[in-house]
Amino acid sequence: MKNMPLTELSTEQLIKNKRTTSIITGSLAVVLIILFGQSVHAWATEGYPSAIAMTIALSPIVFINLKKIKEIKSELKMRGKDFVK
Repeated sequence: MKNMPLTELSTEQLIKNKRTTSIITGSLAVVLIILFGQSVHAWATEGYPSAIAMTIALSPIVFINLKKIKEIKSELKMRGKDFVK
């Protein structure tokens, strides 16, 4: 998929991208929190689990997606769409 600037996308596409990115980011955050909790528990009982490294390695994706959602919200606000859900 081609990465187009937000200014070239239609309002409907921006709303769809925001909704999709929000759902995926939320799901990833929940999975990472569960994995982190499981890793801490395994660390306490068995020693160093490799899953904690995976949790730390994948966590920046959540922050990148949150930044993208913020950019989409500001673009929608500039266009006068205050009904951002």
